[in-house]
Amino acid sequence: MKEIIESLVKEGFEAYIVGGYVRDYLLGMTSNDIDICTNATIDDIIRIFKERGTAFRDFYAYHFKEGDITYTITSYRKELEYRDNKPVKLKVAKNLGTDLLRRDFTINTFAIDKNGYLVDMLGAKRDLDSRIIKVVGDINTKFNEDKTRILRAIRLSCVLDFDLDPEIIDFISKYNYFLKDVSDDFKKKELDKIFDSSCYNKFFYLCNRYGLSKYLNISFGNINDVYNKYGVWAQIDTTLPLSKRDRRIINAINKLLEKSDIGIEDIDRYKEEVLYNAASILGINDKLKALYEMKELHSLFDIDITIDIMLRYINVRDFKRVYKLIERNIMEGKLRNNRDDIEEFLRIR
Repeated sequence: MKEIIESLVKEGFEAYIVGGYVRDYLLGMTSNDIDICTNATIDDIIRIFKERGTAFRDFYAYHFKEGDITYTITSYRKELEYRDNKPVKLKVAKNLGTDLLRRDFTINTFAIDKNGYLVDMLGAKRDLDSRIIKVVGDINTKFNEDKTRILRAIRLSCVLDFDLDPEIIDFISKYNYFLKDVSDDFKKKELDKIFDSSCYNKFFYLCNRYGLSKYLNISFGNINDVYNKYGVWAQIDTTLPLSKRDRRIINAINKLLEKSDIGIEDIDRYKEEVLYNAASILGINDKLKALYEMKELHSLFDIDITIDIMLRYINVRDFKRVYKLIERNIMEGKLRNNRDDIEEFLRIR
């Protein structure tokens, strides 16, 4: 990243790291997408970086990927016209300040200069410290020209656990139907990010409070705790596009939910994310942990007691130790291998 900035500066241009990467860095979060803006023209950028990446001249943008990091270098820009929630007419801007004004939310307007100093022209630090999502400029203009920004605001609020500015809340309550003009693919992508966050329940509160569900093509009841996004998708009905992998995992979770239980035979049958999601939804995480421990024990005996009964008498932390104790007592002839005797052993131990 430093080398990219230095390549532009060495040629006499300004260059700043901008946007979400800086925001996430300040929040102690990692990001694999780095945006750099500069007063270099797209021709200058292509000349400096040669065949390193791909140029998109209409957008004054240059993309390349190195390792897990995706870089986007753009000339300072100003957007003149939007169509279908996308800018279709842009022009080169003269300075960083103009470029920042085109962005969606204040917390995405941070910049870092060539010396590593933070540049904050629009009160981004104030709003980051206050943990609030605010629109840059006029909210009616920003949300009318690009309706995906409404869902992005909701996503940021959930993923970062920030509050939505009252101005955004008021807009959503009046114009929730704007979301019907957002593509299904974009809705699915944003909901994936929300459902993988720890504050996904905030999203369902907003849906219920402001009537968003029908415009997002989802319906749901109570949402139980989950392990990751697939556990959430397993609890909602949707017409949004799900990949083959999505459907395979969700269907497997639902099979376990239908039988309302997880058995030892399921440990080999299903992947961990299926098992952990089902266990979280069913509220049997302790049982799943005990099942994994039983799987590791390689017992000499088919001990005649179920995990559910054992967990009535012991804490899951003691499962491995007590299971081995039962096995040893059976092997030494001190305990008969039948449910009643084992349960009595557990009761009096």
